[in-house]
Amino acid sequence: MSDIFPVVVGICLDAEAIWVGKAPENKERPVLLSHGAFAIREGLAPLLDVLDEHGVCATFFVPGMIADRYPDAVKLCADRGHEIGSHGYAHLPVHTLTAEQEEHELVAGLDSLARITGQRPTTWRSPSWEFSPRTLDLLLKHGVSVSTNYHDALRPYRHMRDGKPLPLVELPVQWHLADAPYFLYGGQIGRVIRPATDAEQVWTEEFDGLYEAPGAFYHLTLHVQLIGHPGRLRMLRRHLRHVRGRPRVQFMTSRQAASLVP
Repeated sequence: MSDIFPVVVGICLDAEAIWVGKAPENKERPVLLSHGAFAIREGLAPLLDVLDEHGVCATFFVPGMIADRYPDAVKLCADRGHEIGSHGYAHLPVHTLTAEQEEHELVAGLDSLARITGQRPTTWRSPSWEFSPRTLDLLLKHGVSVSTNYHDALRPYRHMRDGKPLPLVELPVQWHLADAPYFLYGGQIGRVIRPATDAEQVWTEEFDGLYEAPGAFYHLTLHVQLIGHPGRLRMLRRHLRHVRGRPRVQFMTSRQAASLVP
């Protein structure tokens, strides 16, 4: 992997699920839910255009309930050459669920995407970037081979058990390489929305540092409802131009990056 520098863009198409998953009673708050609806109505198409402009094949993580509600959006992402990964079914935080609930959330999410795309996803992102004590075994049981959840490394790695490698590759993520800390706002008084240039500065500084770190990769996490606004898309264009300017950069889907791990 030393000859290339993998760049993975993981994009959550949560739409309304992120708000209902936080609190079921939010389904009665149409204005709050409209934050999520923006992803489908306004954000997705121009974001896909930006990715096309820069030759980026991304991984879109879609909750099953959103896939069922907006199947054409899922098909559009797949038709544009992007990997479709699972993001649970109802965007419920796995560490709060019973064993039966957690397995249902995982399987229902995989099944929904398989019905729409004709392919069962092998890449999975927890709706909460959390595991329960059962999650690893459930992923192995149901054929998930790529996880994008842990924050413990700069390099992709294979999960281990008792000193032996498992058929599950981890593509670590980082909060400072996600858009949510800068842009997520759900009516919580006191939270400050940050300028797009704040995120750009952090992402660019970290990309430059990672590019010089042996064996490292760059993993950017975006949410369509957050990044898909015009000013933020302009920032994303600038950032992707900067990333593309390095000679060893190769944009990859999560599955492609995981295939590089022995």
